[in-house]
Amino acid sequence: MADDPGEGPKTIVNRFLRHKSIERMQDYLAHGRRFARLDVGQLKEDWIVAARSWLAHKDRTAERMMDDLAAELRLRKLEPPYSAIEQELADRSAQTKEVERKEALRAVAREIGEFMRENEGRSTRDRTRQIQ
Repeated sequence: MADDPGEGPKTIVNRFLRHKSIERMQDYLAHGRRFARLDVGQLKEDWIVAARSWLAHKDRTAERMMDDLAAELRLRKLEPPYSAIEQELADRSAQTKEVERKEALRAVAREIGEFMRENEGRSTRDRTRQIQ
């Protein structure tokens, strides 16, 4: 990973986000795919409600609901309707204090660093296996 000069920050962040999305899908599947029976329209509507609730209250229950609904949509090869909450996202971002924003960025940077270290260990092991 770090040995690849073509792999800049944007590529690393995109790989990290894909990794997190896959983790959330695996978690959702492990807990029984509770939204499998909903049609796409209901899934999208419920995701919007959950996302708005999470933005307003930042509680774990709303976050879990939002993540599970997003996972079900992605299993169907669809993305959550982010455009439906665009204004709420902008409003929340404007309300977020600079200190909170920096703290959140540091937390994400730590997670990306951990992801990179884990993947560096895997890629080193993979190269060692290829040599053998």
